[in-house]
Amino acid sequence: MRKVWLAQRIAQSRCIIAAVLSLAAAGALGVLLARGGHAPAGVTLGIIGLLVLALALTLTALLSMRRSQRAQMLLMEGANDGVFEWDPVSKRLKVGKRLLGILGYEDNFLADTHAWLNIVHPEDRARYNRSVAAHLKGLTDHFYCEYRVLASNGEYRWLAARGMALRNRRGVAVQMAGSVSDITERMVREQQIRDLALNDQLTGLPNRRSLMERLPAAIAAADRGSQQLAVLFIDLDRFKNVNDTRGHVFGDTLLVAMTERLPAALRAYDLLVRQGGDELIVVLPGLYGQAEAVTVARRLLEMIAQPVTVEGSEIQITASIGIALYPQDAQDADGLLRCADIAMYAAKSSGGNEVRLFESSMRERVSARVTMEGRLRRAIENGELLLHFQPQCHFADRRLVGAEALVRWQDGEQMIPPDQFIHLAEETGLIMPLGRWVIDSAVAQLAAWGKLGHHGLRMSINLSTRQFLRNAVDLEVLTAISRHGVGSASIELEVTESVLLNPEGTALRALHALREAGCRIALDDFGTGYSSLSYLQLLELDTLKIDKTFISSLGGAHNLRAGRNAAAIVTAMIVLGHRLGYEVVAEGVENVEQFNWLKAAGCEVCQGYYFSKPLPAASFEAAFLSGAPTAVVSNVA
Repeated sequence: MRKVWLAQRIAQSRCIIAAVLSLAAAGALGVLLARGGHAPAGVTLGIIGLLVLALALTLTALLSMRRSQRAQMLLMEGANDGVFEWDPVSKRLKVGKRLLGILGYEDNFLADTHAWLNIVHPEDRARYNRSVAAHLKGLTDHFYCEYRVLASNGEYRWLAARGMALRNRRGVAVQMAGSVSDITERMVREQQIRDLALNDQLTGLPNRRSLMERLPAAIAAADRGSQQLAVLFIDLDRFKNVNDTRGHVFGDTLLVAMTERLPAALRAYDLLVRQGGDELIVVLPGLYGQAEAVTVARRLLEMIAQPVTVEGSEIQITASIGIALYPQDAQDADGLLRCADIAMYAAKSSGGNEVRLFESSMRERVSARVTMEGRLRRAIENGELLLHFQPQCHFADRRLVGAEALVRWQDGEQMIPPDQFIHLAEETGLIMPLGRWVIDSAVAQLAAWGKLGHHGLRMSINLSTRQFLRNAVDLEVLTAISRHGVGSASIELEVTESVLLNPEGTALRALHALREAGCRIALDDFGTGYSSLSYLQLLELDTLKIDKTFISSLGGAHNLRAGRNAAAIVTAMIVLGHRLGYEVVAEGVENVEQFNWLKAAGCEVCQGYYFSKPLPAASFEAAFLSGAPTAVVSNVA
């Protein structure tokens, strides 16, 4: 009997299950429940039926959610989003046609998790897996991840994936579905913005902001690895002269060409930064001693010194490099940069093209330089500068032609020579007020001598290359001439060859205006700077001054070959000057042999210690102006 009863119940249950499943699939289960739970005709609900009913309710909910998900996926598919369904258990993956179209793959290419992970960018794969795992574990309300995926054309595209897991009553994820958007254009724009913020726009190198983000991390890594780290501060020697004489476009082109070759001297994980202007920073992590840093620095010097062709001209520049080491020199990024900067200035003070390691004693020298700058500024403001005058005379009869005005700095009881502050003035911009003072004071002194009856003298005034950058030096000279009432023909302005190379024409225009006003123009230190013979035709000069480096080898028996070479060069300069219609001045004449040789060679004007060192105005007057206005110059010790 019991067997018969059990068989009947099983058969009845099968009918119930079939009926309930049929109703659930048809969406009519809600109608059944609304009628009070009555089963179809001929079906009686027992305990088993109730259990099956509960199962059917769960199934109905699942089917409803699936229908809702599919509806949403269809909407997203129509909104240009790709869609996906993924089974975390079987690892089966279904992707919509839109996503396949974004990536360019065939329908069956992305069939499972393995195939999908194979095209996720290796650098993003771990982050993607962590995001998926966190959501499957219920740690996040929804899944979201931005990552790169390899498209069929071999390029990576950025995707933003959103999804949500479908969970059973125990909370276990049994299905995950969602959408995928192509965000490549947005990510490219964001990367461009980051590049603008963190990269130098001229060279493409990381900039100072990037350096200050990455250097602390490199220091922390050095701590963890018990290693040293080096910071190299690179400053190009005399690069300002290139910008001043050739223009900033030329300088930028040179800088880009030079920086492009430097990575070849570095390891892949070293950091090369353009801090600004002509300053570069190199960070060398993972070092075991200072010798490694010095080796890299010297290799960089060699690469920088290789000639670069810019606008048809072959240019060679050098650099000064300072090295600071972590942890012995400083313990943070700012400190390392300061120490490397100090060491770089020490290298530059040695003449450039040099590498110097930081030493604690260097701080004192830098402090002294800063102090010197402040003192020079106050000296200009307080009238502590003065002029000395070196006589110029005719070779033929030794009669006085005039004098060259040379600035001196009387600092209390100490007389500071110009080689200790002129370069500092040019670097700091103090050459502008200093130059104005020299121009006005020299013209005023010439006017004072004229009032004493010494007319017809000539005053030579040096102009720095940097004075021409403000487009005002010609006005400063002409204003001084007008203020003090001297003849413009009595003023000779000495410039170096670098001024004539200014491509923007500011120097040439200023010099042309001065010469049109009647001033004389002299080319100073001829032969020591650029190969500027082609530039001589750009400006109608009055005077060519042969540099003392050529004069010093004349008439000396200690080196006959050098003497012969110097004689040939000086002879050629004198002939060239005369052929071009210039007066030729020899500066740095120190002995009678040189004087006699130059006189015989046809040089017109002599200047140097053979007659006199530069003298204060009162001493100059006593030595050269105390007699007749056309006094013959005598040798003055």
